[in-house]
Amino acid sequence: MQLALELAEKGSSSTLPNPMVGCVIVLDSKAIAEGYHEKYGEGHAEANALAAIPELSREDLARATAYVTLEPCSHIGKTDPCANLLIDRGLGRVVYAIEDPNPLVCGSGHSLLKEAGLEVVSGVLEDQARLMNRKFLHLQKSNLPYVVLKWAESLDGYMDPEISAANGRGGVAITSIETMRHVHQLRAENSGVLIGRKTAEVDNPSLNVREVKGPNPVRIVIDPEMKLDETKLQMMDNDGETWLICKPGFERHIPGADVKPWLEGGLPVLMRKLRRNGIHSLFVEGGAFTHGKFLAEDLYNEIYIFKGVEELGSGMNAPLITQPKSGKVRETSVGVDTLWHYIRG
Repeated sequence: MQLALELAEKGSSSTLPNPMVGCVIVLDSKAIAEGYHEKYGEGHAEANALAAIPELSREDLARATAYVTLEPCSHIGKTDPCANLLIDRGLGRVVYAIEDPNPLVCGSGHSLLKEAGLEVVSGVLEDQARLMNRKFLHLQKSNLPYVVLKWAESLDGYMDPEISAANGRGGVAITSIETMRHVHQLRAENSGVLIGRKTAEVDNPSLNVREVKGPNPVRIVIDPEMKLDETKLQMMDNDGETWLICKPGFERHIPGADVKPWLEGGLPVLMRKLRRNGIHSLFVEGGAFTHGKFLAEDLYNEIYIFKGVEELGSGMNAPLITQPKSGKVRETSVGVDTLWHYIRG
C-alpha cells in the first residue's frame, strides 16, 4: 500500500477534480504490476495496472491481491467501472485505503466486489491516503475550491521591505531558489493561482511553473475597477489562461485575457463562481491585503509560510496566524529557509 500511495502522488498535478489513485498487484509475495491515475478523464489506476499483465489468466489472478489507495469505482463515468474490471479479470483479493466519498460509489464498489466472491479489506494506511487526497475529499462536501494560502516572510516577519512600493519595482527575494522551486511545484498542483491588483502592479509576476514540470495554473488577478495596465503584465506572455476579476460595469475587452465581472456579493460568492468554472483548487499568492481578506473570511484549507534567514528591519508586516485549534502543523527546512505548513482539521 505504501508503494501504491507513492505511485498515486505522481498524479498530483493532473488528476483534479478526480482523486490521486495508485494500484499495485501482488502475486506470491511479489509485485507484478503497477499503475496510477495519470490524468483526469483517462485510465484509472486499476485499469493501468491490469493492462501491464494481459497474459495472466484468471487462475493466476485468483491468487493475487490488488492494493489500491481508494475504493474501486462501481459506476460508469469517463471510464468503465474498476470494480467490474477486477471481477472480470478474476482477482482474488482487494485491499484499499479509504472509501470513495463520491455518492456514486461510497461503499458500492466494496459491496460489488464482496458479492462477486472477492476478499475485500479496507482502511489500510487510511490516514496517509486521506492526507494525500485532501483536495478531492474537500470537493465532495463543499461547493468552494480548496484554498491554499502561501507567502514568504523575513526572519523578523516582514513580507516586503516597503509598505508602499512603487509600481513596476519588481519582487524582492526573501527566500532561496529551493523555495522558489517548491512554490512552482505547488502552483502546478493547483487549478488557479490568485493575486491582487497591487501585487500585479508592483511585482509583475509570471505566475508560471518554469522551475518544474507541470501545467501552468490559470492566473487570476483581482482588479475591482480594471485599473491595471494589462500591456505590461508579463504573465500574459505565458502558456495558459489569465483571468481578470472586476466589479460589474467595469469590464472591457482585453486581448489575451478573460475579463470576468464577478466581484459582487463578497469573497465567498467569488469562490463559488471560480469553482463552477473549473477552479477546483486555488493557490493564493497575493500580498498582505489579499491574504488578510481570505483569513478574515475564514476561507482557507491550508497555509504555507516560507521564512527566510535575513531580517528586513521594517516594511510590510506579514499576516499574523494564531495557534491553530485543530489540524496538522509541520515545520521543515527548504534549503536554508524554514517552511511552516498548516492543514486544517
